[in-house]
Amino acid sequence: MVKFRHFAATAAGLTGFVSVGAVAHRSLAADFVVGDDAPPAISGPPPLEKEAFESRWEVIVGGGASFEPAYEGGKKMKISPIPIVSIGYADWLQLDPGGLGVTLYKDGGFNVDARLGYEPGRSEGDGDLLKGLGDVDFGVTAGIKAGYEWDAFEFYGIIDKTIGGSKGLVGKIGTSYGWHMGEKLIVATSLEATIADKNYMDSYFSVDAAQSAASGLPQYKAKAGLQRVDFDISATYAFDENWLLQAGAGVGLLVGDAANSPIVERELQPKVSLSLGYRF
Repeated sequence: MVKFRHFAATAAGLTGFVSVGAVAHRSLAADFVVGDDAPPAISGPPPLEKEAFESRWEVIVGGGASFEPAYEGGKKMKISPIPIVSIGYADWLQLDPGGLGVTLYKDGGFNVDARLGYEPGRSEGDGDLLKGLGDVDFGVTAGIKAGYEWDAFEFYGIIDKTIGGSKGLVGKIGTSYGWHMGEKLIVATSLEATIADKNYMDSYFSVDAAQSAASGLPQYKAKAGLQRVDFDISATYAFDENWLLQAGAGVGLLVGDAANSPIVERELQPKVSLSLGYRF
């Protein structure tokens, strides 16, 4: 019998659908079993501390690809490779392509996590409408997540501050649900709303006078507020105690001042991905 403690969190790293995997429940992931039911306990000496320590680590490596808009609001789709290195320890540490998460507090269903990640930025070469707007630089994000798990549901809120890049402050509120379909398959869904501050909206959706002159787009001032709503779904299948496959799909809807920006070609933002990982 093999348990994948960080299976759901790793699924997030496999596809980039952090909102699905990260909220697909630590409890669900911890209970995901490949193989038959556990055999009866056998009496004997307790395990060595070193063995107990090592058994709480989980490392998964692999790769895949995603198919999504070239930039937020764009219509042109692009294929991007997804390198995967996921490292988890017990229920309190997770490092994957989405960043680093550390559980600061956990009591019953309530948990508080510190987060460290990144904002990839944007190149003016990502779309025709972006030419003349300049690039949005890469930034590091630091934040906190508070969540409550009830049965197979999780309700959560996230606040992330970007250092560099847009210098934005972004908040997310959402809910997720994950369930087993047999002993080898986990399905997870999430619904999430994103709220962004003035800095983020200015960086990605506003057009100032200089940018207007360079690009030919009309001037536009995007205000802080609700920026988008996302629905994601993923299915993660364990072939055996080592190999796992995840397929994911999602759709985001730009709303408010983000949707009305002259750089937006399409408000509906679809995405799909497929990844394969190996657990050591």
